[in-house]
Amino acid sequence: MFELRLHPMLVHFPIALFFTSVLFDAAGAWFKRDSFREGALWLLILGLLGGAAATIAGTWAEEAAEKAGIAESMIETHETLAFVTLGIFGVLLLGRLVLRNQFTRKTLVPYFLIAAIGLGTLSATGHYGGDLVYEQGAGVAVAHKVGVNVVEHTRP
Repeated sequence: MFELRLHPMLVHFPIALFFTSVLFDAAGAWFKRDSFREGALWLLILGLLGGAAATIAGTWAEEAAEKAGIAESMIETHETLAFVTLGIFGVLLLGRLVLRNQFTRKTLVPYFLIAAIGLGTLSATGHYGGDLVYEQGAGVAVAHKVGVNVVEHTRP
């Protein structure tokens, strides 16, 4: 049961960090400030670390979700998108390191195109993850099967 709870807690970090990294890069390009570019680099690194942790926790949760009756094909699609997303942002980090975190007009356009694709796959990953929880009941269905009643509480 712990495995099912850990993954949803961790996924928000890479989502926020990757999006913020790209926003910092855009601000750095617009305002021509090195501090934004440096911040974007660290946000990207932290996003990859958070993404790795979320992926490991998701792998642990996969078996429990399958046992709860969640369609394996949906889980596999979510998992594949997560790996692709991490790969794309890993390529962005590698590119930054090769360029020594310095961009030119020639390198900035491809970087932002790849980043946009990465944000698209990140969004798709989150969408499929949300479907697993809210449409298929991953994590929620397990609670119902063990006799936990989920009721809405109101304050007196």
